[in-house]
Amino acid sequence: MQAFDFDKNISILRQAKGQAIPWHETTYPSYTADILTLAQSYFKSDEYDRNFDRTLRQHQFHEGLAEEDVAQLANTSQDYSLIRAIVSAIIRGEKYTPGMWQALVQNGILLDLLVRERDLKQKA
Repeated sequence: MQAFDFDKNISILRQAKGQAIPWHETTYPSYTADILTLAQSYFKSDEYDRNFDRTLRQHQFHEGLAEEDVAQLANTSQDYSLIRAIVSAIIRGEKYTPGMWQALVQNGILLDLLVRERDLKQKA
């Protein structure tokens, strides 16, 4: 396992916020190398919750999370394990739902989640 560089990746997401992410032949978003590297580094890091589905169920999320709920939690949650599970679910979710990252990167929700996760980790 490797450490996840929050500051470097938060900077990448700040730059990506509001930027259009085009689709490649209408089948898959054309993410920048930085976004793909961010996702891969998170997946390979200690931050990635390999049991995110169980963690989310423990927090009473059984049917997934609406984007609005994720956005609210990114700005209000004080629960590090919940935020970590949500980010992990998002990182893994792109494989099954192409384009999941697209909206969350463009509208800054993934940025807000990583900032919240970093801040909660530093408080612990």
